[in-house]
Amino acid sequence: MSPHRQLSHSSSRRPRELQDIFLGLAFTLASPESAGADGGRDLEYTAVLHDGTGVVESETMHLTYRPKDGSDKALAEESKRIAMEVIHVIRHTQDNKGMNVRLVAIAEPVPDELRNKSGVEFPATCWLHLDAIPFITTPATAIFTKLPAPSTAASATSAVASAIRHLHPATHSATTADVDPADNRVLVDCDGQVKLCNITQYRESTSDALWRRFSALADHIKHHKVKISFFSATPQGGGVALMRHAMIRLFRLVGVEAQWYVPTAHNLVFDITKRKFHNVLQGVAPKGVELENIDKQWFELWTQQNYESFWAKGAIDAHVIVIDDPQPAALIPIIRRDNPKAKIIFRSHIQIQSDLTDDPSTPQARTWDYLFSFIKDVDLFLAHPVKFFVPKNVHENLPVLYMAPSTDPLDGLNKPYGLASTHYFRQYFNSLSAKQCGVTIDWDRGYVCQIARFDPSKGIDVLLAAYLSFRKQLGDEKGSKPPQLIIMGHGSVDDPDGTMVYEQCHDTLASREYALVKDDVAVVRAPPSDSILGCILQGAWVATQLSTREGFEVKVTEAINKRVPIIASDAGGIPLQVKHGVNGWVVPAGDAEAVAAVLLDVARGKAAVHRELISGRKLATDKTDPNSVAEQFVRHFESALPKVHADSGATSEDFWTVGNSARWLLLFSRVLGLDTAHAAADGKAGDKADDKADHAALLEGMHAGKRLEGKAVDGENVWRMLMANDMLDDEGALR
Repeated sequence: MSPHRQLSHSSSRRPRELQDIFLGLAFTLASPESAGADGGRDLEYTAVLHDGTGVVESETMHLTYRPKDGSDKALAEESKRIAMEVIHVIRHTQDNKGMNVRLVAIAEPVPDELRNKSGVEFPATCWLHLDAIPFITTPATAIFTKLPAPSTAASATSAVASAIRHLHPATHSATTADVDPADNRVLVDCDGQVKLCNITQYRESTSDALWRRFSALADHIKHHKVKISFFSATPQGGGVALMRHAMIRLFRLVGVEAQWYVPTAHNLVFDITKRKFHNVLQGVAPKGVELENIDKQWFELWTQQNYESFWAKGAIDAHVIVIDDPQPAALIPIIRRDNPKAKIIFRSHIQIQSDLTDDPSTPQARTWDYLFSFIKDVDLFLAHPVKFFVPKNVHENLPVLYMAPSTDPLDGLNKPYGLASTHYFRQYFNSLSAKQCGVTIDWDRGYVCQIARFDPSKGIDVLLAAYLSFRKQLGDEKGSKPPQLIIMGHGSVDDPDGTMVYEQCHDTLASREYALVKDDVAVVRAPPSDSILGCILQGAWVATQLSTREGFEVKVTEAINKRVPIIASDAGGIPLQVKHGVNGWVVPAGDAEAVAAVLLDVARGKAAVHRELISGRKLATDKTDPNSVAEQFVRHFESALPKVHADSGATSEDFWTVGNSARWLLLFSRVLGLDTAHAAADGKAGDKADDKADHAALLEGMHAGKRLEGKAVDGENVWRMLMANDMLDDEGALR
């Protein structure tokens, strides 16, 4: 079949705007006994295009499946050839029909001859190069085992209809973050039906030194059959949820047994945890806002009822349990009572003003003391790599280690976006912006961009003041087309401040003071799609992250990874990510004029960051902007995913999923004191003796079998523990 062939059952409609479309695929391969004299077998597949209401186009096609011989290499090459035929059909649909394929649903059963062949990356290609969410799903018709097999057309139609139900109702570029109704376990990637990638892409993005350590630790944890449970506030919205989705995805790929649970939300309780826990501890709550006795009662009752309703029948039956932030903290004494052998790690992701928590006269001290009445019983306290974030009583009573958060190179925030996707998401953004604030972006003018939640601590008021000052000082230097400003973020069910801050932005812009810029500032609350955030960030002239209080804010790393210059405040762990003058600039938190000065210098050509593309990523043209680099990647289906630490201007692998997952695996081994003798024994025999011997040496160098316990464990960065003699000189610092 020609790669430019159109589907035979097609529609003559040609919409003026890009139309979202969903593709279903089903395959059937004739039996070996039916092979012709040349060994060829008939492969039938059907492609159907579904617009959300029904099938609009379809075709059943036939290819000849004929590998050169029976070797693994020949089978993989033939499977790859067929995959590329199908990919070209999808690319043709996107390029020539005014349709944007948002989803590709493949019906089970997929013939064994086409499944899991080395070098064949069909789902990952759909996601990374075609920007379509790949599903592999069992259609409803699969129940009819005693009837003739459904046609490929019926299976493809059933598969795509089933997959569409998982799309988020607010956007076609994201799936819902569902939970199992029995135990509130988060069903990551639609419980495994979404296949964004496989282990190959994570391996490509990672250095050899880190990958060897991750592999050794994963094998070590699997050998001991360790079970892990994570508990956090929400399945979607915010950095913790993003990290957990990525980590569970990677653990699933390597066979580590980990589950993630969330509570059922209650608005009253989340108002308490955000306004009276989080905001108070960060020192941004209004005067007089403080935890009351009735708040404590509601919080503890909410935890108890979530436990009784969802988690009492297996969720805490794990060897290691991780509690993310204060929201699930009241679960700790319940775990101690019902699973006393479990090791518990408390992971703090927020900025805690320890100078205030250490002063008994403050509401911060009273709030922290209440929370610490639960947290004091854990086996390890983990904080962002900022010493100031750990209260004194934690150091006095618990082992303390530091660990940065992470982001994922393969999710919608970080993957590259080609020109077709850029056009789609820009059109989508302007539609959202026009509806919400009446402003549209002229993409030729360039734009400053801040991607962050609408939160009092994110410095959005500072950004607005800085942009106004910048525009006043710039005057007519850029003619009539100075850069515009985009402020965009998601909401979260545990963050009641979002709407207030969002409306405050619009109120500020509506004031007389901001008349000069109000028509050039787009303030948009985005649907829960990482892709629109990642795509808009990729094209920014300059990004900002101006938090006044911050734990770490990994959006800084995401901008740097896209090679977008960033102006960032010196709050919390942000400066650990920026190399001043190399990949961005650090300014004092809250200083709008300092931000305006940098913007002016960039606009006038007095300041710039320039990072050479690594070998193998040179472009045919002189364009090295992030959008051009991304377009080259998505157009070449066999391009390897770039390393996350590809050059001296990149951020540390510490801030990415493989590094984060490896740190956690090391901690699990250390808190459990898992014996590493098996690795040395495995390294003396077997098909992969050399690899296993390497694993044994690495585990010994990381002290993976040495139990972490006692107050003597205090102050080390887990990244240093992990990387040991492979540590790069400028990494693993604490603030």
